[in-house]
Amino acid sequence: MYASKAFLPLTKSFHGSARRALSTSTPTVALKELDSLHQGHKFAKVPHRHLLEMDGPDSAKFLQGLITNHMPLISAGGDGFYTAFLTPQGRTLYDAFVYPVNAGENFPHQKYILDFSAIEGRSLLKHLKLYLLRSKIKIRDVTNDYSLYHLWGSSPPPPPIKSATPDVPTPAGTLIKKTSRWSDIGCVDPRVPGFGYRAVIPNDQDVHSMLPSNEYSELPSEEYTIRRLLQGIPEGPDDIWPEQSLPLESNIDYMNGVDFRKGCYVGQELTIRTYHTGVVRKRIVPVQFYKEGESVPDTQFVDRKIQLPDTYQCQSDIRLANGSSKRGVGKTCSGVHNIGLSLMRLEHVEKAVAGEPVGFKIDNSDLLLRPFLPSWWPSS
Repeated sequence: MYASKAFLPLTKSFHGSARRALSTSTPTVALKELDSLHQGHKFAKVPHRHLLEMDGPDSAKFLQGLITNHMPLISAGGDGFYTAFLTPQGRTLYDAFVYPVNAGENFPHQKYILDFSAIEGRSLLKHLKLYLLRSKIKIRDVTNDYSLYHLWGSSPPPPPIKSATPDVPTPAGTLIKKTSRWSDIGCVDPRVPGFGYRAVIPNDQDVHSMLPSNEYSELPSEEYTIRRLLQGIPEGPDDIWPEQSLPLESNIDYMNGVDFRKGCYVGQELTIRTYHTGVVRKRIVPVQFYKEGESVPDTQFVDRKIQLPDTYQCQSDIRLANGSSKRGVGKTCSGVHNIGLSLMRLEHVEKAVAGEPVGFKIDNSDLLLRPFLPSWWPSS
């Protein structure tokens, strides 16, 4: 359960969370589904994503100097991981996944696919070229060559990689082709234990023929978004605002996207200083929207009949509904139907979770919101 503090201290108990980012092991925690439609074995296409291929002997070294996670974890092939690109001042530019392209038994050189928001396609490419200099790397847009899927279910994720020698297990990250995973390119989603498996599928392959079993049924892409919001997982520029958001406030550390032990990279100084200072007063949390006169939600649920008003905007100020303070307590992130995410001061979130009669109103809107704490957050 969450700590009963007004803010979240990054104490020694959270060093374990940092170390968890160094592991590619399969999560064993069962994630509670918050909507009945998401129960069982399901998969959905991940919407609004862009894919870049980085090919060349300097690829791993190049990315190591730009991202918050540790490239040696995946430079030999195997599973991908979650990470972020920062400004020199330590603000988040892009959150992304990086996947090794497991091309075969003999890898001629390093090749990776970057998976990030489609809105940021040109911007990230420009950012990469800014640092490219004389690095031996070719960058190619492969968005139209692959489709991105998310797979989840009540059974364990796809099995670990198997070696060519029977009965000899090979750990994820080993330099061999993934012969027994759902896809050659992808990863067990490291952001939340039990959230599922993320797979990059070539468009010339039928995703249905690649499923682990015939128990899996496909859901619309929106259901991936709904499930992600219910679980409190930020993704893309509507949640993690370019050149504004801080990685720890965006839960990138909680989602195994920051390696606090790696060497120098762009934006490291502020991230490490915040980590060692030990105080993060705001974080992104899941929220439920409702209107005046309606009961305050006490549990999370999605009502697909409700549509957010056209006037709803990300980064709108959130204030105390009783008007006791003019100071904002947070800002809205993305939303759909009656659910969403918001960046909020944790002292106020805790009061709401504890059952105190505190309400929150969105500026220039008739919407109120009730914040929740994700079940997967580390405890202290």
